[in-house]
Amino acid sequence: MTEIPVNCLFNKGKTGCGGTELAINQKGHTIIAVPFVNLAKNKEITNERRQYEVLAVHGEVGNDDIIDYANSHETLKILVVYDSLPRLINILSELGYNVYRDFFLLVDEYHILFNHYSFRHKPIKRLLGLAKNFDRVTYMSATPIEREFILEELKDLPTVIVN
Repeated sequence: MTEIPVNCLFNKGKTGCGGTELAINQKGHTIIAVPFVNLAKNKEITNERRQYEVLAVHGEVGNDDIIDYANSHETLKILVVYDSLPRLINILSELGYNVYRDFFLLVDEYHILFNHYSFRHKPIKRLLGLAKNFDRVTYMSATPIEREFILEELKDLPTVIVN
C-alpha cells in the first residue's frame, strides 16, 4: 500500500505493520490522533525512512511549539493525543489553514474509542464530532471490533480490511 484508505474503518490486520508510518510518509498534511501521550512520543521519534519530520502534540507541548513547527515545515505531519485535537485545530486555523479540507485525519487505535467511551465520554465525543468535519478521515486499528459494537457515530463507515 502507498496510501491509507480514506473515509472508512481501516483494519490493518496486525500490529506493527507500519500503518502509522504509511500515514506519515504519504503526501499531504496529516494529523494522526492517538489515545495516549506515550504513544505520541514514541511515534514522534525520528525514523530514517521518514520523508517528513513529525511533531507530537500533547499537554506538555506549548502553542508556540506548534506555531514554530507549522511555520518551519512545508508539509505538516502531526501526532496529537485525542484530548489535544481541539487545541491543534484552533491553532492551525488561526495560522490560516482550512484544517478540515487541507488535512487528512487518521484516528489511530480507534478500538480505544469503544473501550474508553464510558469513562472518557466527553473527549471521545468531542473527537468524533470534530472528525466528522474532515473531508478525509480514517479510523485505523489492528484490533477488530464486531460490527454490532462499533460506536453509533461510526456505523455508517465502510470497513476496509488488509489480509
